Amino acid sequence: MAPSKEEERKLRNASDDSVIIKLTPAERFLKELLQVPFVFKRVDALLSVANFYPEVEYLRRSFGVVQV
Repeated sequence: MAPSKEEERKLRNASDDSVIIKLTPAERFLKELLQVPFVFKRVDALLSVANFYPEVEYLRRSFGVVQV
């Protein structure tokens, strides 16, 4: 689940220590993630790789049913 553009902008602009301290742990983690270039595209790619073989197996079974 990626942040909206507005949420991303607010997290990127949060640089004052007093503001960062008020962020929840999840928000601080997300702020750190935003430092990685193309982080959400990378996560999507990793999910695609992780789900590739289960999807292929599902399609094989489905095509087997169609052939029968």
